[in-house]
Amino acid sequence: MNSTQCVIEPNPDVTGTGIRASIYTLCLGGTVVSYLLRVLHPGEDEAEFSRGVSAALGMQGLALLCTAIYQTFRNDMTLFHAICVIHLLALLGLDLISKGRYAGFGPWRLWFFAIIRIVALGAFIAFNAFLWVTAPHFGSQPECNLDTVYVVFGVSIKAVSPVFRYIILGTLGVVAGTFVLVYSCLMPCLCVKWVRQRRHMKKVGLAGQKRSRVRWFVSSSSAENTDDGPPQRLSGQALLNFTINKAAYCSVCIYLIVSLEQTIQRNTLDSEEEGWTFGQVIAIFLLLGVGNELLNVILASWDRQIRPESNPGLGGTGSSGP
Repeated sequence: MNSTQCVIEPNPDVTGTGIRASIYTLCLGGTVVSYLLRVLHPGEDEAEFSRGVSAALGMQGLALLCTAIYQTFRNDMTLFHAICVIHLLALLGLDLISKGRYAGFGPWRLWFFAIIRIVALGAFIAFNAFLWVTAPHFGSQPECNLDTVYVVFGVSIKAVSPVFRYIILGTLGVVAGTFVLVYSCLMPCLCVKWVRQRRHMKKVGLAGQKRSRVRWFVSSSSAENTDDGPPQRLSGQALLNFTINKAAYCSVCIYLIVSLEQTIQRNTLDSEEEGWTFGQVIAIFLLLGVGNELLNVILASWDRQIRPESNPGLGGTGSSGP
């Protein structure tokens, strides 16, 4: 690295080792474990663990976005760290998913979670657009922006390159327009359809059987199937499709991880960037929380295997009648 390049000031609460390790492990490790549980031991345990991972990812993504916006308003964030935040948010997502499954799904929950998602997505797009529009003089170290690089498919690109910025802004415009169209047109249609189906099902006594058509709006997790019973073991084409889907997701995650690590390596950072801070410790404990969920899944499975062996005659030891 050229010694004359500007040294980027540290911000370990955004891109520190603990933050990145927690996010990488949740994205890749959580996906692999969820896949194994779904294929080998489908049931309520797999559903609970998948919701736990999704909830941890979503909350960490929202926390990271709020931190980035706050530091940007205070002019405490550099262009490099803002780019890293955008990259990490691509891994985390912005879903607010409840770990529990609660009865009474209806318009209140539908509109509440829809509004949360719209606000979060709008904040992300606005932050992203502001970043690339103001990239040449963005942040607390504008003098370092000319030296800041972003790695795309192994190629180092200047973050202030006009062509690169225009491509990203054009992509953001397409994404924003698509989501505005979806949320402004599809959401009212879903609500009207839900109300009509609800009225019809009340008349025929089948209320609650078709909620899954709009349930995806509340949770993107496939484990949110409370009405259809526990998921069955996958086989044949269903198993192949599920495997391909998870493999594709893991491939995207691996690319994003490698690209971010290359971006970090190819920029000149202060040595304090590798230090451990309070925010990184919190991120690691979020990871331990998911590890605790996995431990409970394993122990619960063992307990279910031991219980029938310890009570072999439970079903036939009732009181004997005359």
